[in-house]
Amino acid sequence: MEENSNCDIIIPVWNMKELTEQCINSIIRYTKFPYRLILIDNASGDETKEYLESLSKRKDIDVLLIRNEENLGFAKAVNQGIRASNGEYVCILDNDTIATDNWLTEMIEVAEKDKKIGIVSPLSNYGLKKPLSKSWEGISHQIYKKNKGDYIETAAATGFCFLIKREVIEKAGLLSEVYGPGYFEDTEYCVRAIRNGYKIAIAQGAYVVHFEHSSFKKAGNFKELFDKNQKLFYDEFGRSKRLLYILTGIRDFGLGQNAYTIAQNRNWIWVFLKRGINLDLPRHAYIKVFYLNNLFFQPSCIMRILKRKKKFDVIYSDSPSLSKKLDLLKTLHKAEVVCR
Repeated sequence: MEENSNCDIIIPVWNMKELTEQCINSIIRYTKFPYRLILIDNASGDETKEYLESLSKRKDIDVLLIRNEENLGFAKAVNQGIRASNGEYVCILDNDTIATDNWLTEMIEVAEKDKKIGIVSPLSNYGLKKPLSKSWEGISHQIYKKNKGDYIETAAATGFCFLIKREVIEKAGLLSEVYGPGYFEDTEYCVRAIRNGYKIAIAQGAYVVHFEHSSFKKAGNFKELFDKNQKLFYDEFGRSKRLLYILTGIRDFGLGQNAYTIAQNRNWIWVFLKRGINLDLPRHAYIKVFYLNNLFFQPSCIMRILKRKKKFDVIYSDSPSLSKKLDLLKTLHKAEVVCR
């Protein structure tokens, strides 16, 4: 890690003073890597506005405050911050988050493991509530101790905490502003980064708590906005597919050679294998492998397929007998069944 490297942490803020203060305090407490806070005030009310102004006057932290007199939305606010940044790294962070020990250092160490890693996200609670018997500090400490330095590739990082190398910004540019207040601008940016030759990674030892959708819950338009932006994204880049491969050892449908490319194109891959079958697949967040009991393999596969809320688009099976059963159940699982 270069001695003079630093990170600009960009936080768009629209009200939520208590959550914002909690976020800022956690950054101050747990961030060891040299950083500057770039706070974009998206026309917050007086209470939050005054709090942010008080931060900009502090001498113990480096803060740049940008005030908008109207709420410009997430992407435009982030782009204001990026234009004002000069750090070797830029970290886009939601204000409804809590940083934990080693969060930023761990992400940057992962970014520096491979020149092709251009964007890094941490692990998170993904909106789940804290277990009553544990603290966020305790959870993050266990994760860090177990996974320090480890990472897994992904096709799209989640924008609640989004570390970007400066060179990626120079090649891929700013966030797209066509998605309005938010949703899918992070995924679209990852598509551009991958097309510019970069990898996206999830640092397995970094942990950031996220109280999901807080701003949009307050605005009351979460589903409407999500559906609108999802359509915009799918119209341009295509819908992600959910693919299931059921393999008993006869053939693998070329999955061993093509899994990485399929996953990098944002398609989710599930693989059901009989125990004892060896299939060399890359570590990737979009690839999930399950070894099922050989004796009850077919009924286990069928039960897992039928229980899923998010249905598969295509099911590949190398077993003719299982494929026939799945064809008979097509009205329930809705997937195309392929058997060759």
